Amino acid sequence: MKRTIIFGDIHGCIREWKRLLRKLKVTDQDRLICVGDLIAKGPSSSKVLDLAMSLPNLTCILGNHELRFLLCWKAGKKPDIKSHDRATVREMGRRFKTYMKWISRCPLYVQGPNWIVVHAGLKPRVALKKQTRIDLATLRTLGIEEKPWYHFYHGRKTVVFGHWVRRKPLVRKNVIGLDTGCVYGGRLSALILPSRKIVSVKAAMVYRKRREAWD
Repeated sequence: MKRTIIFGDIHGCIREWKRLLRKLKVTDQDRLICVGDLIAKGPSSSKVLDLAMSLPNLTCILGNHELRFLLCWKAGKKPDIKSHDRATVREMGRRFKTYMKWISRCPLYVQGPNWIVVHAGLKPRVALKKQTRIDLATLRTLGIEEKPWYHFYHGRKTVVFGHWVRRKPLVRKNVIGLDTGCVYGGRLSALILPSRKIVSVKAAMVYRKRREAWD
């Protein structure tokens, strides 16, 4: 059976991504999807992009880090809001424009017959095509009580997302969260569909210290 394999936030962790690809025994027949945030914070954003660009069967969702870079590029400037932005720009070097052109073609979501992949989340009771790029790339909580967006999601399609770091994948009937904090010394995780099996590898090291508590 043909597999769809969805990867959590990679954040420049090229060693772990390669190791996970080998562990999964990925072939050209597999459909590959990344939830976004390929870049920034980790050790090798450019190498991750190079590998992503070389895989014809891979689709990458636009994460909040890619979106920030893209908006700056379209405004005629390079992102320098955060120190890891500046470090990523330096790493990209002369290929910055090439990378930005490729990132500009990344979709905000991908959907299949019974699943949807976004980077961050969905607003309830809003059609998928009418979700804003900010919500799709950055949403976490909703309402006065600031509850996770997925508490309000009652759709039949399983939403697979990243963005929100947890020690273990979040697995609910219609929601699966895959960001297990590889760049913070956690794990890099991938979901295999249709089996819903999750496979992960440990981070080789702590590349960046996490300020917030893990969920």
